[in-house]
Amino acid sequence: MIPNTPRISVIDYNFDWILRDNYLNPRSSPGFLNLEEVISFCSTLDINGLELMHSYWEKFKPSDIKKLADNVGLPIICYIFETDLIVPPASSQISVERVFSLLDRTLEMGASLAMIIPGYVKEQASLKEQRSWLLENLCSCAEHAGSIDITLVAENIDYPPVQPLMGLSSDCADFARQINSDSFRLIFDSAAPVFVNEDPLEALRTMSGFLAHIHLKNVRPVKSNERVERFLDSTEGNRYTGVPLAEGIVDLQAVLSNLHQIEYKGYLSIEYQGETDPREVLNTDVALVRQWYDHID
Repeated sequence: MIPNTPRISVIDYNFDWILRDNYLNPRSSPGFLNLEEVISFCSTLDINGLELMHSYWEKFKPSDIKKLADNVGLPIICYIFETDLIVPPASSQISVERVFSLLDRTLEMGASLAMIIPGYVKEQASLKEQRSWLLENLCSCAEHAGSIDITLVAENIDYPPVQPLMGLSSDCADFARQINSDSFRLIFDSAAPVFVNEDPLEALRTMSGFLAHIHLKNVRPVKSNERVERFLDSTEGNRYTGVPLAEGIVDLQAVLSNLHQIEYKGYLSIEYQGETDPREVLNTDVALVRQWYDHID
């Protein structure tokens, strides 16, 4: 059976909208938190772990990052990085070796999961060819991950540069099936199916045999004439913005119920990608997930 109390983590990317420096999303208003303050705030939440993005932390030593997390009593459970593996294997040595180095860095921080955003689709080659490149390079990276007891993970992704290859749940499941390694598993992102016109529960079922991690997030459609700075368009041209977990179009209680049915035992990571101060949102969302979990039939 799954644990009575869920293990919940949060991602530092939740705070991108209020980071003072090195933020990833363009915005019109200034931020005010630094990374150390993000970690400190996370220690006030009723959570069990942290996910950190290399884009924020690449200038820090792994030992210093681990010390920051240890000092607030939260393990780093996943390290997230981006590299381009959608290249011909004959010319992929630099990219693959970069992944090896980032996997070693993940190990130094004590994390057991390493999430990869695996590249950028190219216009000059067919998707079939690029899929074969990515498959071969992921196999090499998974082998190294296994050798150091790290699980390399990738999600059904709503990030447009990768979406043509790993946006659909079936594409993700096919990669996991063909790599055929316990060292390569999948993350189910609960809102990503919306951006490729998939039903989230169907997507979850498609990926369920390969799951190592869950990202819980929600979105809503942007209204006509509504002005938002932070949004993402679906493959069908519909615009969505991030919202607290209870305010979007994805039925997250049904997602949790389905995870219960398949006896999922990993972390539930809460994501928020809206414009409200995430400190206000995350306290409520963490409590809400625990409440929903308690009422699963």
